[in-house]
Amino acid sequence: MAIDENTVEKIVRSVVENLSSSQNSSSLKVSSIATSKDGLFDNIEDAIKAAKTAQQKLFNMGKDIRFKIVGSIKEACKGHVEKLARMSVDETEMGNFEDKILKVQVAIDYSVGPEDLEIETYSSDSGTQTFEMAPWGVIGAITPMTNPTPMIINNAIVMISAGNSVVFLPHPKANKCTLEAFKIVHQAIVDAGGPPNLITATREAKIKNVSNVFKSPDVDMICATGGPGIVELSLKSGKKAIGAGPGNPPVIVDETADVEHAASEIAFGAAFDNNILCNDEKVIILIRSIADRFLSEIAKHKTIVLNSEQAARVTDVVVKDNEVVKELMGKDCPVILQKSGINFDNSVKLAVFVADSENHPLVQHEQMLPVVPIVLADTFEEAVEIAIRAEHGFKHTAMIHSNNLKRITSFGQRINTTNFIVNGHSQRSAGTVNEGGTAWTLAGATGEGHASPRTFTRQRKITFYGSMNIVK
Repeated sequence: MAIDENTVEKIVRSVVENLSSSQNSSSLKVSSIATSKDGLFDNIEDAIKAAKTAQQKLFNMGKDIRFKIVGSIKEACKGHVEKLARMSVDETEMGNFEDKILKVQVAIDYSVGPEDLEIETYSSDSGTQTFEMAPWGVIGAITPMTNPTPMIINNAIVMISAGNSVVFLPHPKANKCTLEAFKIVHQAIVDAGGPPNLITATREAKIKNVSNVFKSPDVDMICATGGPGIVELSLKSGKKAIGAGPGNPPVIVDETADVEHAASEIAFGAAFDNNILCNDEKVIILIRSIADRFLSEIAKHKTIVLNSEQAARVTDVVVKDNEVVKELMGKDCPVILQKSGINFDNSVKLAVFVADSENHPLVQHEQMLPVVPIVLADTFEEAVEIAIRAEHGFKHTAMIHSNNLKRITSFGQRINTTNFIVNGHSQRSAGTVNEGGTAWTLAGATGEGHASPRTFTRQRKITFYGSMNIVK
């Protein structure tokens, strides 16, 4: 999510459109390499050059140092969880403190390290072949306003584990908290014996930094987390790009589901951090015959079920000109209800309502606030078609609550999302390190899926013909 995305696109697009004419001669300022003790620089060109030098040093240090660096990052961040969570809420004014604590903890505990990079070797009578995963070099990482501090922790761990250095591009409206996490991580890298400037950034977040990173010959890969515009432009930069674009995850609840369990799970997932995560439940699609039961159950979980008149009032507040009001994204549910003139219990975390049709703007747009529409369907087949249309082909996330395996299979095949969760809420996809870990970059736009160290490598194949086949 990008608050000033139109401005970002305009500036970056002008650079991308001129890349072909300046492919062999960069217009970036050439200067001697600036030094920095904390990885922060006054201009982006110095940050890029320092990151390039640090990546070469890391490469020459071998692979074992990466394990030490990752361990040091995780240990250092453990002492700052609540501070980072509080800073994120205070600066961005999005989400809630308790859930942001959990997000930071998950990034620390479940981010996968260098163990993800297994070497594969095949031996035959004619020789051996080995497949290894090599670093790209310098990665330009655009971080969002929605997950600023866990994104720094996770991206640093997985990108450095792959042998890369990182130039971070924080969202301007989350710069302070992002750089606080950045400084903790940078110090942990140095404390572990890693090179300074293995992660870099500028002290002031500038939109032009993005276009300069796109244009720099010293940046080898782009990792963009944001709206569809910035992902599209990343793909046109001429560099390898990992794109984590928008999502509008639908969740189907059919008549075979455990309705009580489904309501509890959805209430948690849809309210998590005030629904600002791209993989949170955004649209609930119910089979009509179970609608009353579901609404009764979800109301038991700090959720208010709006009647049609209340729903209209809330919609008028959160939607203007058929677009979700950005200033209300990530706000607490009571704040939105109060602005709508609705009496409420301050403990309420989520509001749901039955939409008059699937064309309702909160069905069709990634709302990123704790007001979730419900669409009723007469049949499972109709529910699937509604879900496919609402998901818009983002290939991000979808969920289903059902005990019919054929239906689950059919929906999974049709919706074709990167994340597909059965009988669980949206955050169930985060596993322990041994279960695939957590990913704060869900690259549905470019197809890599849950980003791990392997995502930020390129495969190299080494062939020994007629030798190295020791065992015959």
